[in-house]
Amino acid sequence: MKKFLVLDIGGTFIKIAVMNEEAEMLSEERVPTPASGDGAIFRVIREVFHEQQELYPAIAGVALSIPGAVDVENGYVSYAGSVMDIIGVKIKAELADLGVPVEVENDANCAALAEKWKGNAQDCENFLCVTIGTGIGGAIFSRNEIVHGVEGMAGEFGLMMLDTHADIPELLEQRNFSRYSSTWNMVDRLNKHFGEEKTGEEWFELYDQQNAEVMKIIHSFYDRLSIGIINLMHIFAPEKIVIGGGISSRPELIPYVKRQIAKVPTAIAAKMEIQECKQKNRAGLIGALYHFQKMAGTF
Repeated sequence: MKKFLVLDIGGTFIKIAVMNEEAEMLSEERVPTPASGDGAIFRVIREVFHEQQELYPAIAGVALSIPGAVDVENGYVSYAGSVMDIIGVKIKAELADLGVPVEVENDANCAALAEKWKGNAQDCENFLCVTIGTGIGGAIFSRNEIVHGVEGMAGEFGLMMLDTHADIPELLEQRNFSRYSSTWNMVDRLNKHFGEEKTGEEWFELYDQQNAEVMKIIHSFYDRLSIGIINLMHIFAPEKIVIGGGISSRPELIPYVKRQIAKVPTAIAAKMEIQECKQKNRAGLIGALYHFQKMAGTF
């Protein structure tokens, strides 16, 4: 079986794996994501490749999952989040010196592809993937393909505006789906409300202890999340919406969103299926490998 080097580049860590064609992990590790400013991210990718090539000389290609909008044909990154050194770079050309094919795809799109290949959307031709973390990410899978849009910019669900009580620049920056419904926003609201500095895990411990004030704030977060998902449901009419991010493992989240959707008197609401992503932390790696093989014509 062929072997591939797969990297899931995040704002804090880079997940690294050598995988075979069926996404079986032959090795797995992670390294810190370098600070932006001098192109260090590409030095790290090259170092990792050469290290792994010594261990696995027959590496057939490099698959990348990145936090940015990418044109998958030429690898050009229009914009990105905290990994700013990739902005304005044609990554496939930049890494051509590795001597093996390189393919690159957006991280939320990779999460969706992982669910299509080996997750909870295997039976779907049309579905959405909503990823919840520091912000809200998204992917549109329609007619058995990722919808990329211009330069890979489709699926930016987090920029959806959910308010009207300000000028558009403020709405887009401060009152969008990401600001209202991300895990970061929820934790920030709890910390400010109680004047404390706790992690999300610590707040959910209080939630599980039935702390009424904590439950009220978390439920308001679930309400706003549900509203955004209901908007997406009506725009795309998918067969299913899969929800990713660490918070998707909370046992009450999916049932809560389903109850909110059940209040909507529309035909698509009655048909809508909501499920958590199956592949969790490995979704970026698995989806990047799927994308590589699809671009290579294997799938």
